[in-house]
Amino acid sequence: MATMLRGPVRPLRPLPVLQGLPGPAADVPFRAASHGTGLLYPEHIPTSPLQKALLAAGSAGMALYNPYRHDMVAVLGETTGCRALKVLRDQMKRDPEGAQILQERPRISLSTLDLGKLQSLPEGSLGREYLRFLDVNRVSPDTRAPTRFVDDEELAYVNQRYREVHDMLHTLLGMPTNILALPPTLGPSPPLRAKCPRAQHRADWAWPTLVEQRRLSRKQAPHCSTP
Repeated sequence: MATMLRGPVRPLRPLPVLQGLPGPAADVPFRAASHGTGLLYPEHIPTSPLQKALLAAGSAGMALYNPYRHDMVAVLGETTGCRALKVLRDQMKRDPEGAQILQERPRISLSTLDLGKLQSLPEGSLGREYLRFLDVNRVSPDTRAPTRFVDDEELAYVNQRYREVHDMLHTLLGMPTNILALPPTLGPSPPLRAKCPRAQHRADWAWPTLVEQRRLSRKQAPHCSTP
């Protein structure tokens, strides 16, 4: 957590928004256990192949219409990304730290983070900048939707872990959350496209809408410079 980041920083203000947001099953580990008839983990919703196809089609259409619907993007990823999740899991198993994560199943949530300790870290450290990112964007680790439609408890954990580290990646890369801030040429890299179908789906389906929104944004705000 002591990794130093570049760039100017501003003082942190109190974080009541983080302390007041609940997260469904945020501190419950994913384990192979009985959570009811056919349930593999908390929040699991068993679905048939036909139901998954319908969910994928509906969520893809809504995400294309409005790329800001992160809940629809999440459903699309869960119903179409099984092979990508297996690739991620296998990569984790080949790495000692990744294998330990799969074994221990740690969660990133308000109930597992020590916000006071993060705030006491040095300016520019990963922990301090991560907390600042949450504060500035008015989100919390529990903002991410829980995994529901993945019919394998280990893959469901991989998917949830992927979501829970998402804001840390934003922090490390210095990436804003505004989609319109992305440069026109930015898209998933070829290796990511090859191994993560949902990244390909998001880029191919949503990009025309994003380009049009970017064009309209420039017309409405011509003083804004191109990132």
